[in-house]
Amino acid sequence: MRVLYIVILTFFIFSGLVAQEFSIDVKVQAPGVQTNDRQIFSNLETALRNFINQQAWTKVSFEDKEKIRGSMVLTITNYDPNSSNMSGNLQLQFARPVYMSDYQSPTLLIQDGDLSFNYRSNTVLEFNIGRHSSNLTSIISFYCYVALGLDAASFSSNQTTYFSQAQVITANASSAGAGGGWGRFENTLNRYWLIEDVMNPANSDFISVWYEYHRMGVDKLYDPSQQMAVKEILASSLKRLKSIHTRQPNSFLLQWFFDTKSDEIRQIFGGGPKYQSEDLIKDLQTMDPSNSNSYINMSR
Repeated sequence: MRVLYIVILTFFIFSGLVAQEFSIDVKVQAPGVQTNDRQIFSNLETALRNFINQQAWTKVSFEDKEKIRGSMVLTITNYDPNSSNMSGNLQLQFARPVYMSDYQSPTLLIQDGDLSFNYRSNTVLEFNIGRHSSNLTSIISFYCYVALGLDAASFSSNQTTYFSQAQVITANASSAGAGGGWGRFENTLNRYWLIEDVMNPANSDFISVWYEYHRMGVDKLYDPSQQMAVKEILASSLKRLKSIHTRQPNSFLLQWFFDTKSDEIRQIFGGGPKYQSEDLIKDLQTMDPSNSNSYINMSR
């Protein structure tokens, strides 16, 4: 299925194909902004929804059941009507479908607190990956390509095309002096480091684990006869992340991974056939100290 489409993409270029890979709920809110023109926030919400959901981001054909689903909440904290400058934060959730199930496995749960951009009502949102022209569309496109990369990598461990496109967006925005979130030296928890960590060859185990976790793990949980074997695969894969933690204990890569996956991990190991998870719990507590206490229940 999806793997076949991805392999075909490597060799052929399709024309006239409308992919529409996303089905994302978008909300724009500005509860603390004082302005008489609140319609601009509604217009921005509609523009973003159309920008994400109604264009083809790839040449791959996605069936409706294969679409990346999720939500995006943009909270505007500052707005200058004269210049049309806005700033705020963005909360994102993406998920991919699980085989033989209505369940959606989360692939990215993250909050970006460093947004600044310019938007005027009824402006058509456009994006060209070859150059940085709008901070708004660059930020949204960056996360869309990251989501596409995580989705593709969960079906095939050799997929990096979409991650590379996210890197191009980052480089163009940084070169253009686009503001916060794009710089290497601002902090270690921004867009630059999100994609840098994923693409760093030193973290190659992460993509391998990501593939095993989804394709060899959650996609096989539908079969009760395989659930114990799946738990063993998942535990083995998660333990391989220790090498990243040992090398870089405060890795942003592991931080957003566990922010995204910790609830799911607890649910998988907390239900179904009993798995002796003491060693796994210790490793998870070491790699994800912020959720340390919640992993204890996995052994009960």
